Amino acid sequence: PTIPLKQGNVLNPPQAAFSTTTQWYDLSFRCEVDADATRVLSFNFRVGGLVPPGDWTRRRFPSLR
Repeated sequence: PTIPLKQGNVLNPPQAAFSTTTQWYDLSFRCEVDADATRVLSFNFRVGGLVPPGDWTRRRFPSLR
């Protein structure tokens, strides 16, 4: 999944995730970029728990199987 920079210079999505070859994991992050969106000024993240396979469709994740 791709998260666009909609307005301003901070990405702080309410719900993000990343995958391994077999699982999806919740992810929260905040990324601040410069005015041209060419340099990262600050970045922090926290890896959350496993996303249950039953939630993948609702969250529009591609199948990993």
